[in-house]
Amino acid sequence: MALGSSLPGAQGKTVEDQNRIDHTVAPGCAIALYRPAECDRHTKASAARRAELKN
Repeated sequence: MALGSSLPGAQGKTVEDQNRIDHTVAPGCAIALYRPAECDRHTKASAARRAELKN
């Protein structure tokens, strides 16, 4: 698993990709590897990307 500061907010090409990104970012947020603002940004970006992929 690779954790980097550019990962929060990343957008997958498919829902499956987005799931993988989310599952990679979540542990970093849980252990405070990322700042709360980065985790917040990722949550919002992920929701927006999922909405785009749904259409």
